Amino acid sequence: MRKGLLFRLVKWSRAVRIFFGRYTAMEEKHKLFELPYPLTPREIYKRLLDDCYQYNALSSTYKRQIFTVRKLVDIDHQIHLRFYSDTWVSGHYELQPEQWPVEHLQGKDLRSLNEGEIFKLKGQLGVD
Repeated sequence: MRKGLLFRLVKWSRAVRIFFGRYTAMEEKHKLFELPYPLTPREIYKRLLDDCYQYNALSSTYKRQIFTVRKLVDIDHQIHLRFYSDTWVSGHYELQPEQWPVEHLQGKDLRSLNEGEIFKLKGQLGVD
């Protein structure tokens, strides 16, 4: 019973965050590319699962965002991706919030994805 309530609460809070969210300057800065066609969250996850991406339930949520995942790169860092209903993909490299909560919020070690990371991601998602 408690798991069901917790699931509903997380789902509800995410809906509220999406409703009040919007693209921010930071998200505009980290736009990577557009998908050639819309993918569902399930299709995205299937394409990224083998590369150790996992759903990122507690990240900030922006308007038109349909899905978010992260991949732990090392003990301190992650790659964080967001997918939008208008087919845009944004992403960045940053400190893991669990390990470095204050530094994560301050943007320490935050950077855009490099060409190699973007190239690999495009291949996984079927972007030419």
